[in-house]
Amino acid sequence: MKNKRRIFACVIFAILLVSMNVCSALEVEVSMKINDNYVKSDKKNILIDDRVFVLARFVVEALNGKITWIDKTREIVIDYEGKNMKLTIGSDIAYINGKEYKLDLKPFIREGRTYIPLRFVSENLNCDVKWVQDTFTVDIRKEGLEIAKEKFEKRSYTDEDMLWIARIVEVGNTSLESRIAIANVVLNRVKSNKFPNSVYEVIFQGKQFPPAHKESFKSLKPSNISSIAAKKALEGINNIEECLFFNSRPFKSKSKDFYKKIDGEYFYK
Repeated sequence: MKNKRRIFACVIFAILLVSMNVCSALEVEVSMKINDNYVKSDKKNILIDDRVFVLARFVVEALNGKITWIDKTREIVIDYEGKNMKLTIGSDIAYINGKEYKLDLKPFIREGRTYIPLRFVSENLNCDVKWVQDTFTVDIRKEGLEIAKEKFEKRSYTDEDMLWIARIVEVGNTSLESRIAIANVVLNRVKSNKFPNSVYEVIFQGKQFPPAHKESFKSLKPSNISSIAAKKALEGINNIEECLFFNSRPFKSKSKDFYKKIDGEYFYK
């Protein structure tokens, strides 16, 4: 009996461990805007385990600060409005004007870019920072700040586009993969000359998206997983290539165009 309990406990622990690893592996692309202008960057700010990390150089320079990388000590040195700040990769201790400061998260490097925790920005760069969960956006405001236009980015989508897509992928208990796929059907149609050229018009056209024609659809509050799927698709994550159709049953007339099956849905080019 004791052995059975031990085995059962081990199984439960293994399941929990796998679940934790799946959750910890989930990352979401994050937009950043300063005084209502989206900041251009060559990589994406990211949300990891509900913690936001921003690209150090791009946020500091957009705020007209100076940032220096010291390779020998793996330090980031930020000079901003009379403050001298030093952060070290992999360390949760920073120094501000020589005084020790405890970070809630450690800076890290990925693909040649340095990431720092958003909280450090909000507490030390003298600006108001707001996290917008619905659109996964860091909204920074600083009075009197003038930003060079070349630091701005014109996004290819709007917050409204993201909301409509998040609503249309709100389908039962389907996986994130499936929701990203459906989101990409919408975006592929927007790009195709066979369909309307806006997210809104594609979703409300014809019968491909029946939920859009329900009275409650326009006021639907998407779940977090649906918002993540919409964000990922809009930021370029595509798992169905150029598919324009999907259905819960195979299309006999489009067998040559079949691409893949996800969570019981058949996707076609």
